Amino acid sequence: MKPFRLSAGPSRTLALLTGGALLAGLMTVPAVPATADTEPSAAEADPTLSTTVNGEACADEPVWHTGDGTYITLQWVSTFTAPTTETSVFYTLVGPDGVDIDRLPAPVDDGVAVGRDRTLSLVHGTVYTLEVRLRDADGVWAQEPVASCVFGVRHPPVIRAAVPDLGADAVYVSGEPRGGAGVAGRYLVADTYQGRGEAVAYEYALTGSTARPAAWETVAASDAGPTSIPVVPTVSGSRYLHVRGVDEYGVAGPTWRKNLLVGTAGTSKPVPPPVTAVGAEDTTPDDGRIPLKVSLTSDLVDKPMGEVVLRFGSREIGRATFDALTETVLVDQAPLGTGFQQVTAEYQQLAGAPVLSTTARICAKDCAFTGGTAEITSPGDVRLDPNLFAKVSGFSPVPSSYEYEWLRGGKVVSSGASDDDAHYLSLPPDEGQTLTLRVTAHGPRMLPRTVTASVRIGDRPDPAVCAGGKFVGSAWLSSSPYCSTRADAAAGDPGSGRALEMLVAEPRPAGYSASSSGEPPADQGYPADYWFDMEGYVQGRGWEGLKKKGDVYYVGSVGQNRRLEAFRIDDGGVLAPHYDVWYRAYVPGYGWLGWAKNGGNAGTVGYGNRIEAIQVKVLPQGKSLVSGTGNAAYYSAATQRQVQVRSYLKTSNVWRKAVGGGSTAGLTKTNQRLSALRVDVDGTSYSGGVQVAAKVEGSGWRAYVGNDRVAGTYHKSHRVSGYRMRLTGQMAEHYHVYYRAHVAGTGWLGWARNGGEAGSASYAKRVTAVQVLLVPKGDPAPQSGNGRVAYLR
Repeated sequence: MKPFRLSAGPSRTLALLTGGALLAGLMTVPAVPATADTEPSAAEADPTLSTTVNGEACADEPVWHTGDGTYITLQWVSTFTAPTTETSVFYTLVGPDGVDIDRLPAPVDDGVAVGRDRTLSLVHGTVYTLEVRLRDADGVWAQEPVASCVFGVRHPPVIRAAVPDLGADAVYVSGEPRGGAGVAGRYLVADTYQGRGEAVAYEYALTGSTARPAAWETVAASDAGPTSIPVVPTVSGSRYLHVRGVDEYGVAGPTWRKNLLVGTAGTSKPVPPPVTAVGAEDTTPDDGRIPLKVSLTSDLVDKPMGEVVLRFGSREIGRATFDALTETVLVDQAPLGTGFQQVTAEYQQLAGAPVLSTTARICAKDCAFTGGTAEITSPGDVRLDPNLFAKVSGFSPVPSSYEYEWLRGGKVVSSGASDDDAHYLSLPPDEGQTLTLRVTAHGPRMLPRTVTASVRIGDRPDPAVCAGGKFVGSAWLSSSPYCSTRADAAAGDPGSGRALEMLVAEPRPAGYSASSSGEPPADQGYPADYWFDMEGYVQGRGWEGLKKKGDVYYVGSVGQNRRLEAFRIDDGGVLAPHYDVWYRAYVPGYGWLGWAKNGGNAGTVGYGNRIEAIQVKVLPQGKSLVSGTGNAAYYSAATQRQVQVRSYLKTSNVWRKAVGGGSTAGLTKTNQRLSALRVDVDGTSYSGGVQVAAKVEGSGWRAYVGNDRVAGTYHKSHRVSGYRMRLTGQMAEHYHVYYRAHVAGTGWLGWARNGGEAGSASYAKRVTAVQVLLVPKGDPAPQSGNGRVAYLR
């Protein structure tokens, strides 16, 4: 079957031609004639067709149907009075301008075609045309409608807004208790939607729920001004006002509903003034006009409306219509003069509503604040709690803004005019100092006024540390935070033979906020005051950042039996410039390594060593920690294997096996003198080497010798008491060489560097061993054990 293209022109013509003859009564028309093969018998009557709209007969005079204010639901039904060969009916809804609005086919079943419900947005007071076409047994649509009829659509009145009458004895609103039982209030119907029916009356009810009221009261619509809906509660508490419009046909529109809170004795709050006026900041101070901010009561927050007239005495100085809750009105300054002046605001809510007057005290020019105090407060002891807040009160009139200044020893350390500036985070430099708060009040055309407050800051405890860890092979304790808070936090068991697998370390600064995962992202609000940034060197994987399991943040691995070989911790946040984080590792074969700090490496890499224990501390900047062993904090095989050191002990008379950088050449548990050294530095990436000089009895400091050459004496009885070393070539550009001597009866001396003297000026003191260490330039230097010097004089 070819699709049928509807033509509006012939349809409209047919509707006019058939007129009353075709559409009289129930719009009865002959059905499509039978074909030659199916001639009807003389006894058969021609079938006729009748159509209804929502159960009402559709004819050439409109029958009016009512919608819900915006939409209307329609159903079309066509009935054949005798058997028919038609299989479908096609409906077309046509607007008054001749444009098709809706099309709908409906199958014919036992002589009846029922169109499904159609919910349409049709215009109030408009007559529409319904055209009916047929489709025969061959599936062909008729080119012309067999019938058409008209019907009309009406919508009842719809209330767009109703507002509390601000001139009533009680102004009932939601969220705030007002009035009381028996105290009369009113609501005004402020607006109804255009394009709906006009209300001739309003029905209303005051109930205790949102359910449809069982009974309504009626008030006639006002011919002049808004219609007033009385509100007289009989009980207190939450009540609901229901209002709906009724048109001239007695049809009620949809219900407008508002929740009201009716007060009781002692709970009712006074009605705020309808409008308030205050001075505003003047962006053009030389134009002779004063800006005033005129604000409508929040009782009309849902419907800003009405007009205000400002008067100084009997003189009108400005007016505004409310399209928002606050309007700015420019008034002439000349009639106001200087100082504070009284301005009257006359407000009319709606045309025909009473005029309501309020007064405002505004500053015309050069007005002075009175009163005002400032106080420094904190959640805890104001002398010890670092979070300090400015509390300001007592200014008259209320300032439009404040400027905050925080001073330490008379010098401004923080200032600003935002609410955030009323908070001051007191940092360690404030301790023992007098902190002063200076608050300056500002207002439009007001003279600034400043008040102050002071407090002496006490000594706060230094941050503690929460540290812990898990050994390889041990179970994960999901309920454990894996750390305990101490000033000297430690984890692990030195000498146990067990390898740490993961490490936890978090700062615990008293009074400050801290983070266990570094600085939080911006969407979590302000960052913490203090945190640790951590990385760990995991066996077989290398350096990795912070990870999380459950609520535990850690470095290392979990459940993979991979040892943690090295780690580094740096601190961040506003406390970082005032504190250093110190940490060290216990490694078998070395013991406790030296202390690293602020991002330096701790542990070993490339040797396959485990870490059995760690320690972490936070100290104020300027304080240092020293290791009793004087070991370096970190040993990298890739760096130290560029160094080879062989030692010659006088008593043994043999060159010992070469050791790498950081390892001991010679013996520490002996009195045998170290008579000679052969030091070889062979850079993997840079050219150059090392030169070594020895201090020999009888000749003093001898000349430097090069790579792998003998420094000292191994075939004579002359005693050697000291050494100097220096790098050459590119190695000297990229590395420092550190070295230290072990003296019998004294132990390890401090570290010398780049040509410095190591050992003893006295040949009587026996040097028994040395260590040589390469340190890339920019990396931390090893610390001398117990603060010892490198050369004994």
